[in-house]
Amino acid sequence: MPVITYTAASTNLIAKVRHHRVLLIGGGGGSGGATGSTSNSGGAAGGQSAQSRLTLTIGSTSAVAVAQANDGTTASNNQVGADSTFATTTVVAKGGPGSTLVSTANTAGTGVAGNTTSGVGTLVLAGGNGGNGGTAGVSPGGGGGGGAGWLLKGGNASAGTAGTGTTPGGNGGAGASSNPGIAGTIGGGGGGAHANNNTDRAGSGTSRGLAVVDWLPANGMMLLGCG
Repeated sequence: MPVITYTAASTNLIAKVRHHRVLLIGGGGGSGGATGSTSNSGGAAGGQSAQSRLTLTIGSTSAVAVAQANDGTTASNNQVGADSTFATTTVVAKGGPGSTLVSTANTAGTGVAGNTTSGVGTLVLAGGNGGNGGTAGVSPGGGGGGGAGWLLKGGNASAGTAGTGTTPGGNGGAGASSNPGIAGTIGGGGGGAHANNNTDRAGSGTSRGLAVVDWLPANGMMLLGCG
């Protein structure tokens, strides 16, 4: 079965057959910065997956847009992952929500939940939930939720341990200790930052998404009927 995997921000599919299966993964959310003395930020949520079986006109062109990663800063606050889309609105996987900036000393950040809100497709699955940071702002920050995949939602983080992605979704970032937040991979949410003493730490930034399109060859139905 032919398969195309897309990672570029913007490209096109030219249909060579009628029936296609499309899977999109939105970008993972970014964790908030940690700027309070002995504070941490919670983990961000993983990106959604959305999939559909589509009938396309042979020779037609459909736009494929894949979520790209963005860096975090010490001012990062609720940094949502970018969306991945097919034909603009036909299939949409939304990016995961980001966690909040923590600027108060001795404060633990709260992880953010993944969701299926505004996703478009026959099957839309939520990214995993981010974990809470260590009590009273001690290390680590909260782990990021895993990216959703073909069959299951992304795995939830537990405290500083990142959630596991569901293939082809990636894992969340682990909660950081005395370091900036750590971004996830392929839809994984970012792990929370941890500020020790008076050193501000940047949030993780968002992770990239993914698009996968597959189809049977033009004579695929005949091949399946042989024998």
